[in-house]
Amino acid sequence: MSKRRIAIATIALLIANFMGGLDATIVNTALPAITSDLNGIRLIGWISSVFLLGTAVTTVLWGRVGETIGNKKTFQIAVLLFIISSLVGGMSTSMVMLIIARAFMGIGAGGMVSIPFIIYADIYPNPAQRARALGWVTAFYTLSTVAGPLIGGWLVDALSWHWVFFINLPIGLISLVMLQLAYQEPPVTGAKHDFDYRGASLLIVMLVVLLFASDSLASSGVRTVILLVIGLLMMAAFYQVEKRQAHALIPVALLHNRPVQAQNLIMFLMNGFVIGYSVYAPMWAQGLLGTNATLGGLTQIAASILLLVGTRYTAHLMIKLPYKRIVLLGTLSVLISALAMFMATKNAPYWWLMVSGGFEGLGMGLAFTPMQVSIQDGVSQDLISVSTTFGLLFRTLGQTFMSAIFGAMLSLSTARQVGGNVTSRMMNQLTDAATAKNLPQNLIPAMRTILFNGIHLIMAVGLGLVIVAVLINLFRKEPVAQPRNYEK
Repeated sequence: MSKRRIAIATIALLIANFMGGLDATIVNTALPAITSDLNGIRLIGWISSVFLLGTAVTTVLWGRVGETIGNKKTFQIAVLLFIISSLVGGMSTSMVMLIIARAFMGIGAGGMVSIPFIIYADIYPNPAQRARALGWVTAFYTLSTVAGPLIGGWLVDALSWHWVFFINLPIGLISLVMLQLAYQEPPVTGAKHDFDYRGASLLIVMLVVLLFASDSLASSGVRTVILLVIGLLMMAAFYQVEKRQAHALIPVALLHNRPVQAQNLIMFLMNGFVIGYSVYAPMWAQGLLGTNATLGGLTQIAASILLLVGTRYTAHLMIKLPYKRIVLLGTLSVLISALAMFMATKNAPYWWLMVSGGFEGLGMGLAFTPMQVSIQDGVSQDLISVSTTFGLLFRTLGQTFMSAIFGAMLSLSTARQVGGNVTSRMMNQLTDAATAKNLPQNLIPAMRTILFNGIHLIMAVGLGLVIVAVLINLFRKEPVAQPRNYEK
């Protein structure tokens, strides 16, 4: 491929990445309008959770589909599924219809965000070149997280909430056309293998069971334990099936690659903290400091900007320093962020949240790229695809599991503390600046204490996750780069 074609193909993939990042922030902005129009406050949590679930359970499956029919065609199918589901979502007349559309959007997103990383490994076989490309991935994603609330707010105010879904259609079609014209994929070679249906079925059911176990923490401890035991038994069964499968969904050789799996575990833990900060820092700003929704959302700006800075700078560091040392710098930066949130008092100033977010974004920017490159270069050529998607699965699961667990923790903490004149409904109103002003002013200090105790518990667990990630990075072995032909 010529440099011009590589550039156009990269832009096509970056546009899809932008669309994926835009979806999360733009939909969150529209949730109040959706809830009001469809009368669906009871089911509002499913709009996000079912999307993450669809993404998590299909990430590895898309990689295997790509090996069978080609990554270009697989990516295009995933994007088509995403934009068609977006059209249905925008036309939804009920919460159930919207939730079903979001589930299929999540399935499409699983391929839309994972397959590009495999394509990058093809068009940028040199690690330094690929690191620069991954820096642009982060840049586009960062831009989407900053632009999402602004675009979402304007669409809801000027048009309607339906357009936060309709906007995906032109963006997705542009990406498809550009990739079709520019990317010349090598022919799919090698023997055709039967798809690992047993392994795929076990993986999907296992992840669904474990996710429901996490979600059940707030409602039933017994149900949580039962689902957890079932999930672990299915995990053992999945391993036994894959061990005997000639063309396994997740080859045992990859599972036994401890240096690569150590990095996946680090990404799981760090993304677990990141989702905690992303969700609860805005709630901290609004519920404890009394800011409006706009300032609550702006707590993420420093994280987004320094995530971009960290990722762009990492491409230069990877030429000079060992990958493990760069990851150490990243995990220590995230550790500072977690410590700041853990040490923050109920009256901590707004700028404290911004500084914490800055360290979190910088650390993730430093750590992600070298780990993403080494989980590809640390395996044999035939495992690049599945290693890439398996790593992305860990990132998604870190956010999905910990999002459910943190929500359950806050719910349980609040339920234990409310009583007397303070009700759960009043606590819900406290987290929204528009409704908090209608609460009895004499009860707000007590309510803020209740909310602080719940969020502080979440930040304590988040700190624990990051400490474990730092320790794993200190004692792990760096994946050994496998021979590659860098001439392209």
